[in-house]
Amino acid sequence: SFVSARVLHKPLARPPSRPAAHLRLLRWPLSIAAHSPSVAYRSASSLHARIPVPEITMAKLPPPPPPRADSRCPLPSLAHLRGSDWASVYEPSDDTYLLLDALAADLAVLRAALPGVVLELGSGSGCVITGLAQILARGGVPAASAALVATDLNASANAATAATAAANSVPLEVVRADLLGAVRPGTVDVLLFNPPYVPTSEEEAAGGQAERDISAAWAGGPDGRVVVDRLLPDLGRLLSARGVFYLLGVRENRPDELAAQVEAQHGMRAELIAERRAQNERLFVMRFSRSQPASA
Repeated sequence: SFVSARVLHKPLARPPSRPAAHLRLLRWPLSIAAHSPSVAYRSASSLHARIPVPEITMAKLPPPPPPRADSRCPLPSLAHLRGSDWASVYEPSDDTYLLLDALAADLAVLRAALPGVVLELGSGSGCVITGLAQILARGGVPAASAALVATDLNASANAATAATAAANSVPLEVVRADLLGAVRPGTVDVLLFNPPYVPTSEEEAAGGQAERDISAAWAGGPDGRVVVDRLLPDLGRLLSARGVFYLLGVRENRPDELAAQVEAQHGMRAELIAERRAQNERLFVMRFSRSQPASA
């Protein structure tokens, strides 16, 4: 799909050792993308067919490590967003907090990845990508060492993400795009995704994605896997050699099958790094990597 627009609060700080990282990341220069036509969205009818994988129980995935006493991650400021914003943008909730807590606890792995390009898909309010920038800064990773890029189909989410980054003094490139369609192969060092994971009908998921409204942030189709299943076939091709992918989901998404599918397709290792019960949901965060990562 084409990148239809970008929303910037200021030019992206370019890493001295990796000039123009955001141009290296995108298939089309942003100066061109800014004037390209609307996003050519692929509907749910064009989903990738699932690759058969053996039946695996959750027992096959080792349980996540117990949370540390200091693992609760401070949140970026969202005071600039008002009640009216949450009518069209997903408001941070338990899933957002779990993903940030998992990233904070995984700082050693993030540092070892030497991230030159950090990309969040479906950034919503911008809480996660901005929070990760702050986690890296607290961990001694200079802001100029990584190009931060956030994408979302929802124009209101693009604006909210840019505003959140600006309010927290985080340099960030925001692009309106559909998943990884505009990303060059082998460029992403850290990929983040809190997808629409709630199991719904396929029609409801397709409607939310087509309208690009707030329902696209949560309506995940059968098993909550409609959008994730579109992403997985391209995952190994788009991550760099040291790239890591953080995925949030719920038990209904069948994380054991996700792990087996990514290993079969891309030879990547999956590790369950965090779990939390939130009301009637059992949330998890999985890390996918090409090799054994540094211990957190």
